[in-house]
Formats: sequence, C-alpha cells, structure tokens
Amino acid sequence: MVELRDATQADAHAIAIVLVRSWRAAYRGLLPDDVLDGLSVPDREQFWSDVLTTRPPHTRAVVATIEGTVVGFAATGPPLVQADRADPDLGDLYALYLAPDVWRRGIGTQLHAAALDRLRSCGFTRAGLWVLDTNERALRFYLRRGWTDTGRSQLDRGPGGVELHERRLRRDLSD
Repeated sequence: MVELRDATQADAHAIAIVLVRSWRAAYRGLLPDDVLDGLSVPDREQFWSDVLTTRPPHTRAVVATIEGTVVGFAATGPPLVQADRADPDLGDLYALYLAPDVWRRGIGTQLHAAALDRLRSCGFTRAGLWVLDTNERALRFYLRRGWTDTGRSQLDRGPGGVELHERRLRRDLSD
C-alpha cells in the first residue's frame, strides 16, 4: 500500500537515495556513465535538506512511501527559469522520481496527481516542466497525462557540468 505525504527534512536522505538510483537507471545511455556513477547521495541529501528546511514560498515536496520507506518523491513551486517567472499563474513540476524497483506500478501516476494538487493549492492554474529531451520514458509518461510540448528548449547544466538538453512541457491545472 502506497502512502503519500508532505516531505520533511527528515526525508532528505531517502529522497537523495531515490534520486541517485533513479538517475542511474533512467539516464543510463542518455548521460555519460562517469557522470551517473559519480552522483553523490551526500551531496543530494545536503541539497534536499536545505530545500526542505528553507521551503521557499509556494514550494512543496511530497513523498510516496511503502511500509514507511520512501520510494519516490515529487517537488513543485514557482518557475526557476527567469522567462517563466513573470507569469503568476504558472507553477513548475521540478522533479518526479521513483526508485527503479517500483517503476510501472502506478506510483508515479499517484505522485503526479499529488504534485499537481500541490500546485493548485498554491494558486497556480497552469503548470510547466523541463524534461531531458532524450528521455522517451518520461516524455511518454507526461504526454499521456495531458502535458503538451511548448516547442521551447534549453541547455541546462547537470552534475559534473554535463549538458542537459531539455524540452518544455505545459498543461492546464483545471482538469
């Protein structure tokens, strides 16, 4: 049985583990192996501990647990890209990751719905997200859930300075 709840600072370590495991599985073949192998749970834990401690306005994080163990998480908030910040009705899905051993069990769908609910609770009426343009699994997941491609793209920098070519997706939050 999956339970969803708001993340706390005490979840930072578990979130970091899920993130590193998910990246290593989902992005193998899409990003260099040395970048994936070099991902650091302590670094990610520190990042999430800071985020969950400071909680900038209108940011939310939700975790999915099975028998008390965090198996996935999603994070939302105001857009991080300057070009999108001018729109007060637009919120972003920053992250949605699951431990690879629970993929394809419907947990991602539950987390996605909870993340959209968090955006709505902050007053956002539309949502955006950035997705690695070669991540076909994620693109299929989002497109099946009502997201559409905006035609925008960006080059972001990931761990180790690796280039992340990303596409912008959007969806209305009224449905």
